[in-house]
Amino acid sequence: MYYTTLVKPVRSIPLTVSASIVVALMLCAGLGCESAFDRHRDRLVYAHDRGDYAGASMMLDEANEKGLYSRRSRVLWLLERGAAAAAEGDTDRAIEMLNAAELHTEMFNEQSISDIAGQWLVSERASRYITRAYEEQYINVIKMLAHFDAGTIENGPTVEARRMALKANEMRDRFEELLDEIHDRGGQSEVRFDRPGQFIESPLGVYLSAVAFIESGQSDMASTAIRRLESAANAQAGLGITADISYVDSLSGFDDQKQDALFVAVGGVGPTLARQNVGPYYVYVTPIYFELPQIVRGGSGADRAIAEIEYADGTTGSVELDFIEDFSAVAEANFESELPLVHARTYLRALTKSGIFTAGGLVLENSDADPAIKAAGLLVSIVGGLAYLAVTEKADVRCWTMLPGAAWATVVDLPEGAHRARVVFLGSGGQRQHEGEWKEIRGGSFGLDSIVEYWPG
Repeated sequence: MYYTTLVKPVRSIPLTVSASIVVALMLCAGLGCESAFDRHRDRLVYAHDRGDYAGASMMLDEANEKGLYSRRSRVLWLLERGAAAAAEGDTDRAIEMLNAAELHTEMFNEQSISDIAGQWLVSERASRYITRAYEEQYINVIKMLAHFDAGTIENGPTVEARRMALKANEMRDRFEELLDEIHDRGGQSEVRFDRPGQFIESPLGVYLSAVAFIESGQSDMASTAIRRLESAANAQAGLGITADISYVDSLSGFDDQKQDALFVAVGGVGPTLARQNVGPYYVYVTPIYFELPQIVRGGSGADRAIAEIEYADGTTGSVELDFIEDFSAVAEANFESELPLVHARTYLRALTKSGIFTAGGLVLENSDADPAIKAAGLLVSIVGGLAYLAVTEKADVRCWTMLPGAAWATVVDLPEGAHRARVVFLGSGGQRQHEGEWKEIRGGSFGLDSIVEYWPG
């Protein structure tokens, strides 16, 4: 974790209540039946693991018709449906869904931070789904992949490239606004921020941005994108992923006449979220505890990816694709950059809730009431606080589950003519794990042809 929690010592009163009673009541309050939404989400993850993108799309459509995605989860449905469509090759639907998702996030970002009162007063899950920093930039990355897959360059990937570049600054600005809100509410003494607002741009997103700007003849924008790509690739290498960023320099040697084919291998499954217990911290007799979301890394079983080419003259060859991004590692770094804010907000909210129960217990403790009544008051304070927090302070682990786990890519210059090519995923021993379908690519003055291959292994 990139933060440190600082808790001021407070007076603690020895507990006289049986621990077994407390635990039993906590379990009764915290347990509940698995919902239809939860079961649907589990099936969606399973479909993604199997590469059943058509099945995932059908599941999402059925869930939407049944109303499983409420108004508060509308953005999440759009994200999942868009990513499933992109992996399925339904590029028009992917762009439509992700455009709608981005519109919803932009509308939210224009609102006042104080508008999300549900997150301050009830729980992280009380408000509508709020995209995390890593999810927001992947909206544009997946849309870029869909545009390239559809053969669209101008007014497609270039537009998404500009949007993604703007988001990097917007994320830092929003972090500062949230930090100010935390401090205004008294959170400055509880949390020290060791890595504030340091977000890594998606290396794949910036790579695709550079390719798009090169192909559209925007040399200045391409040069800027290549510099950003070097920064993003180095930041990812700092996470222990890969130090080989030679592909950055190779892009500098391309122009719109030399870029004939773009190959992208999108493999594995992306990160999900799980619950992490925090606490307890004691405020008089009432313990404060809550949950925080934590990243569960996905990944890919593939070690490499290549493009196999059957040239127009009858010869064959292959091209090694460069490893560009580990989605889970970059997502985890960006998620942990904003997690201290969730921690502080949750802590302050739990502190407020527990104070309601603590107050009643302390009033009785300092009164002239019968000892039995005092004991009952303490019991209500402790158990009531625990039970209420158990129900309301559950971490929000809703997340965009249809993201991929890793990406390889390269751009090649081809001889004149119509050729065939496919993307192949390889294991650590060179074994062929997945072969994509053969598709036509053209060399010469036809512009850029792209092959984008998804495989969840």
